Amino acid sequence: MTTIIDFLVQQLRASAQYNSAVQVAPAAILWTDVNREWQSAMPFIKQQLPELIELGEYQPKQRIGPAIWVKCVIAGLLEECPIPADKTPIIYLPGVSRKDLRAIEQCPEFLQPLAELQYRGCWWAYNSAGRDWTVSSFLTNPTVGMQLDVGKDKKTQEAILQVLPDLLETPIANLKDKKLIAEDFYAIVLNDPAKDILGWLNNPEDKAQQWQGSKWDIFSQSCQSQFGFTPEVSNEQQALQLLCEAEGEWQAIWARFADTATNLPLLVEKLKQLQPAAMAIVNPENYAFENQADEQQIESSFKAASGKTRAQLAPELRSLWQAQQTRKDWLWYRLSLSPWLEILEQCIEVLAHTEIAFSGPNPQAMAEHYTQRFWQADAAVLNSMAKARDIYQQELIAGVLAIIYTPWLEQTTLNFQQLVASSGYPGEGQIKENAASYTASSQVVFFVDGLRYDTANMLQAKLAQFNIAVDLQSRWSALPSLTATAKAAVTPVADMLTGLANNEDFIPALADGHASFSSHYLQKLLHEKGWQYLEGLEAGDPKGFAWVQTGDLDNMGHEQQRKMPQFIDKILDDVVARIRSLFDEGWQRIRIVTDHGWLWVPDKLAGASINKALVKKRLTRCAILKDNVQPEGLVVPWHWNPSVTVAMAPGIAGYIAGDHYNHGGLSLQECLTPEMNLTRKS
Repeated sequence: MTTIIDFLVQQLRASAQYNSAVQVAPAAILWTDVNREWQSAMPFIKQQLPELIELGEYQPKQRIGPAIWVKCVIAGLLEECPIPADKTPIIYLPGVSRKDLRAIEQCPEFLQPLAELQYRGCWWAYNSAGRDWTVSSFLTNPTVGMQLDVGKDKKTQEAILQVLPDLLETPIANLKDKKLIAEDFYAIVLNDPAKDILGWLNNPEDKAQQWQGSKWDIFSQSCQSQFGFTPEVSNEQQALQLLCEAEGEWQAIWARFADTATNLPLLVEKLKQLQPAAMAIVNPENYAFENQADEQQIESSFKAASGKTRAQLAPELRSLWQAQQTRKDWLWYRLSLSPWLEILEQCIEVLAHTEIAFSGPNPQAMAEHYTQRFWQADAAVLNSMAKARDIYQQELIAGVLAIIYTPWLEQTTLNFQQLVASSGYPGEGQIKENAASYTASSQVVFFVDGLRYDTANMLQAKLAQFNIAVDLQSRWSALPSLTATAKAAVTPVADMLTGLANNEDFIPALADGHASFSSHYLQKLLHEKGWQYLEGLEAGDPKGFAWVQTGDLDNMGHEQQRKMPQFIDKILDDVVARIRSLFDEGWQRIRIVTDHGWLWVPDKLAGASINKALVKKRLTRCAILKDNVQPEGLVVPWHWNPSVTVAMAPGIAGYIAGDHYNHGGLSLQECLTPEMNLTRKS
């Protein structure tokens, strides 16, 4: 249930939104409050906004300090007050108006260090005229406020400020569709026992001090008469037990807690330590202790996996999932306190899609099986490792995946290689056809290095959230599946390139043979063909053709190796942001292409041998052969010159062993790439 503080947090953070195509991120959000209306609720607001700091006398534990201190905090120079890296700092300025900062010449001395932030930051302001958000205007504004019907009389306006800390915790639905007067706001303080009890459990000392006087007396009487406890610190454990037992009047208290737990971080921490008072537990799902016990059971199973076979481990994991999957409906799962359950769920997905090492009558049929279903095995593997929170979890997850995934990947790849050996590689004609088909106007060819088929499905899901239609197809990579060879093959200038017979680096050459293809020549040849090469956030002319490249999954994979899955989501977010900006600038069609996929294995690529006397150059998953030699194993022609022959490492092995991530060989994961045609839905 959405509360007022939820809406306030959303509005504050939204004020930092900007157009990345033409703007830089704001350095801070400035919140002026000349009448100090919001100040009484600042301790509670800060609990919800870890990026919020306040101008005032030096009190670093309360995130309050003078202007110079504020500047140091937003610059990330003070360990005593860290700001989350993914949040824009919010600076609350009590007793300060917007014009105080704008009039730099007359700006008070204590404010002068902050004056320049009006140019590098943004305002949380009532309208374009820059009026401060009063509490009343925030509640009533019909366009960007909460649209509540609030009395304008003096008594009502005073009541709002008197109860503001409690008002912020109130569900918005409770205030809708009625005329709100002073008595309604006083009732929030006196007539919402669930909110009051949870507030006291979250911070007893703070509430006891805040509610001194009649409010505390009424609260204490209500706790004793209706809920069976006295609100004293010595009785806190008793109240926590009553909350989790959730019987009688406490059912409503637990229901409210389940709705607002993210706003009660101190209470959540206390409940993590609470053990059931009795052997027989009425509502085990209400106890974080029970959730943690189940989490430890999964962790223990992952620890004990070493040395087991798939036949031994699979039924254990499935039994665990069957017994514990109902925890997905528990509050603790929604609070991200069930990481092992999330990991187990992905491993169950891996098991489901790796029951058989699939094959087919030919490589194309096998590719169809992969795009219809089996890419989900690779996706679940990446999702499993992406959920690891530290190196300890990485080790345990990798151990399990090595048992349930790596053998399947090895056998499936061997099946594919056998089909290619007997039927040939199906991609050559298709590659040339696709590279020649860039003819539609107002089209961007958007290159993402190393966009594998499963990660393309992840990208498709992200794009769908922004009303972008995606036609996802599969295409074959040029061989070998390396950037030097395969990227050139998907460019609009592919027909202007060739391959030299004495090649030792898989880089094609310009048709005249005088220079190797490079980024410089890509831009030059595109220009000759009338294409735009857009760098950074350039928008170009949306009536023509353009080449864009954003999102280097390949480079990140080589660098991060086993940790790669934890970085994929961020790179795909960058791709989505660039795509959205291009559509916003007027481009009608975007075609996403890539060069190759890759192998990611939890337990490193094994070693494969090849006679060094037979090769000109040896890479991890392939080797350039000397002229007129024929080694054992699978050999394919180089895409750019069939007279150059390439040896392919068997299965998922590498001529250079030891990587978790690499490519260049012959597998569905490396060679079957996505192509995505995007349009924005009307």
